[in-house]
Amino acid sequence: AEDQSAFLPVAEVIPIILNAGGIPCYSVLLDNEQGLCTEYEANKQILLNELLDKNIHCIEFIPSKNHPDILKDYARFFHDQGFLVLFGTAHSTPDKQPLRVCTRDNEHLDQELCRISYESCSVIAAHQYLRARGEKGYLDDLGIPQKNRLDEFISLGKAVIYRFTHL
Repeated sequence: AEDQSAFLPVAEVIPIILNAGGIPCYSVLLDNEQGLCTEYEANKQILLNELLDKNIHCIEFIPSKNHPDILKDYARFFHDQGFLVLFGTAHSTPDKQPLRVCTRDNEHLDQELCRISYESCSVIAAHQYLRARGEKGYLDDLGIPQKNRLDEFISLGKAVIYRFTHL
């Protein structure tokens, strides 16, 4: 069991992440093997409002823990709300996991989820690239995303990813 006293309050963590040039991200547990979501995450709209109130505009799923239909429903919802949507692999555990992202049912992400993921990763790559150069990134100083420049960040991020994967 996790010791909740070991965690800093979100209100203290967000400024640390922003000051370090990062993008605050909420990691979603979503559904268990019975298809039930945690109480905090069961209602997408309430979760969205909570995250926006905390100034969080990025969300990460671990698809290997989720049912494909529930994962797609939540990922599509948050993407449509302007969130960056990421998919992790739980490689922080000693379990042997495949490098390719799969759902709990060992389904690969479909084209739509792959596109959402790649575009979100591209925005993060662009943000990191610009911040490393001392420039403003996707988030402003208050942590507000520049959604009006999203396509610009996606394009720059794709170029950054291409450059660093083709050295």
